[in-house]
Amino acid sequence: MLTDLIHHIVSFPGVYDIVQKLAGRDQNYKWLAQYLAESSGTVLDVGGGTGELARILSPTARYIWLDNDGNKLKGLRHKNKGARALLGNASQIGLKDNSVDVAVCVAVSHHLTDVQFGDTLRELARVCRFKLIFLDAIRHQGVLSRLLWKYDRGSYPRSVEELRSHIERHFVIETEARNSIYHHYWLCAAIPRAPKPEPRSQE
Repeated sequence: MLTDLIHHIVSFPGVYDIVQKLAGRDQNYKWLAQYLAESSGTVLDVGGGTGELARILSPTARYIWLDNDGNKLKGLRHKNKGARALLGNASQIGLKDNSVDVAVCVAVSHHLTDVQFGDTLRELARVCRFKLIFLDAIRHQGVLSRLLWKYDRGSYPRSVEELRSHIERHFVIETEARNSIYHHYWLCAAIPRAPKPEPRSQE
């Protein structure tokens, strides 16, 4: 099938980077950079791809890459051999509670089921000390948007309302904005909600 062939070709790091650039990655990163300008602590890049996010971070930021794709890890190592990397699932992040200052989640949610998305947000709220920066394309009825979603590897495009509902279970949204390049995008900055205390056992 044509879609499967396209997905296979795009899985190669070099091809992936070209496709991402053509799809408007640099414009989105310019937009995203405004929200990361003062992120000087530890920054976790969820679904980090080939590590392109690192180039828009402050030089004082400590970058941590997280993705479940070994090919993307090869792409990261080609660019930045010394980057701290976690190869694994965002719904089970191998980091301690409150161990990162900022978590950045770009173009990930549309690859996740509702359950996976909820688990990922719960984990991000656990490891993130100060802020989540979230950015993804949204479901839109425009002709170009529908065509792009047809060939996208992600199977779960969501509306802004759906994304907001998921995120607000674990975070308090401070700011949000929309943009469009080819896809329509929604961005938000949010802070983790305080964890609910465990119920006391009845003795």
